[in-house]
Amino acid sequence: MSLFKEIEKISEYTISIRKLEKYFSFDMSFPGSWSILKSHVDETKTVFTKNDEKTKTVSFVSEMNDHSMNETITTIENIINYNIEREEKQRLFQQKVGELKNLFEKESLDELKNLKFDKDEIPKLEGEESIS
Repeated sequence: MSLFKEIEKISEYTISIRKLEKYFSFDMSFPGSWSILKSHVDETKTVFTKNDEKTKTVSFVSEMNDHSMNETITTIENIINYNIEREEKQRLFQQKVGELKNLFEKESLDELKNLKFDKDEIPKLEGEESIS
């Protein structure tokens, strides 16, 4: 795959890509509300340069070889995908809470007592430690 196609996937959040002697630095800017989990990154190849409510600026360092660059781009894609999914789940949760609230306002107490959910078992969410 071409370098352009690889970088295009992360371009919305890319500030710059720099050459530093034998390394590339992928400088990224993410929304401040996003999480970067320890399981997402190799902390020896990640530098946080700004972290506030509005923005998380992170540099991902990659050796100048195919494997390392692909690994770095995959890491960045995983962070983006994780956080976009998290935001979508939060929006969906708020929507479903609103629907449930409307149901409780409209239905009688007797009908609400018989309310059942389709899902027999709700999966437990495993917490992961965030590094930022």
